[in-house]
Amino acid sequence: MKNILLILLISILIASCGKNRNKKTLAINRTEISNKSSEFKISKDTFDFSINGDLRKVTYFNDKYYCMFETNRENTTKSLKKMVVLDKNGSFVEDVFIPGGIQNMIYYDIRIENDSLFLQRAQFDEENFVLGKYVADFQPTETRAFKTYEDEQFNVYSTCRGEWGGTIFFQDKKTNELFEGSSTCPIVVNKIGAEYFVTNYMGHMIGFASVNKISDPRKLEKSEWDFKRRFGSENQKGIEKVLDTMDFYIPTSFVAKSKLVHIYNDDDGTYIAEIENGKMKPIYTFDFKFYPQFNQQLQNGKQVLTFEIAESEKDGILLIDGNKLNFKFLR
Repeated sequence: MKNILLILLISILIASCGKNRNKKTLAINRTEISNKSSEFKISKDTFDFSINGDLRKVTYFNDKYYCMFETNRENTTKSLKKMVVLDKNGSFVEDVFIPGGIQNMIYYDIRIENDSLFLQRAQFDEENFVLGKYVADFQPTETRAFKTYEDEQFNVYSTCRGEWGGTIFFQDKKTNELFEGSSTCPIVVNKIGAEYFVTNYMGHMIGFASVNKISDPRKLEKSEWDFKRRFGSENQKGIEKVLDTMDFYIPTSFVAKSKLVHIYNDDDGTYIAEIENGKMKPIYTFDFKFYPQFNQQLQNGKQVLTFEIAESEKDGILLIDGNKLNFKFLR
């Protein structure tokens, strides 16, 4: 009798496991079918370039990639920054000299304005360096505000003060009036029709992510030309929360075929998603897991990002142009 019960129990367990495996297979197949018929076009290239270091920042400037790597020094915990210029095909062009002021920066951003590349100390805008159009070394320059986004009607600026919040500013080009709203902390601005979408992320504590919709920037609170104040704006007038969540990271948002979509990760993979009823709805699953980071928004909504492959920890460059995503892997 005991043997019969044991055989019966084992049969039930095997059948149960078989059902679970079938469910998992079906889920994977549905994802694959969805991706095959997807509107997103994914391409992959490999740059024949390698360096002993981690890719931290990249920008596309003068038809070349300016890549900032960080490498470990011997007998010290400090890292060494090294900027390398690659052509469109990923071939080495030249090194850029990095002065001590940049070497000491922990947080920094690369900005492009007026045919020049700027490197800006992040958060409190204490120090800027400029790389001229035809030179290969940085020179100190006066502190200034850089645009986050621009169209025919507005110049858009943003600040991030960490746990003290952030602000999005819209300058009316015709009247020179400045408007502001709370935005902690802006990563990228996208526009669909006449509406602006601001994607925010702050990594303090468990992390906070949000997407704000601004239908008419002139309905925000009027502001003053003071981008260096310590605290972010608390004004919510004229702002609609499309997404407001904790313990979640959105590396970037972009517009594909007139839809706002977002890249994000979870424990299982990397996805493109839409926001539906205040929640992420995946619409595309990548065939490998990676960790992207937004770096630069080019004209016509194009974007440049860095990424790290989860499995191998190798780095690469991601170019987004509407529904086209091109991965440039580094050896």
